Amino acid sequence: MKTYKLGISLAFMEEISEDSNLSAFGDAVVNFLYSVAKSRVQGRYTGKKVSNVALSEALTRSKIKPPRRSDKKMRGDFVEALIGKGYIEKTFDINDAVDMLSEKLKGKDLNDPIEENKAIAEAFSYFIDHYF
Repeated sequence: MKTYKLGISLAFMEEISEDSNLSAFGDAVVNFLYSVAKSRVQGRYTGKKVSNVALSEALTRSKIKPPRRSDKKMRGDFVEALIGKGYIEKTFDINDAVDMLSEKLKGKDLNDPIEENKAIAEAFSYFIDHYF
């Protein structure tokens, strides 16, 4: 059975996608990471909600297989749960994660919603592959 850097199996990863509390916690972590990274890149403070569509695309681009029979919302919730669990398990350092995301966002048009979603998907796909 394949395990990832968190040391958990794919079956367990499918289970965490069903934990709404972990997903809600991960949602806050994802939004915080992205808001800080975007603020650094743009040189002004911003608070941004990362959409499930962008997170779903990030998962599709990553090396991790999405949960079976899942839609975009479920895949987005899965990414949020994964990142929330990663934070709890100290899989990544917040400052290093923000640095990584900031680097991936540099030079991207974060004022255009379509281009911003593409940039988010690319940055979080890299994040997922690096940490998980």
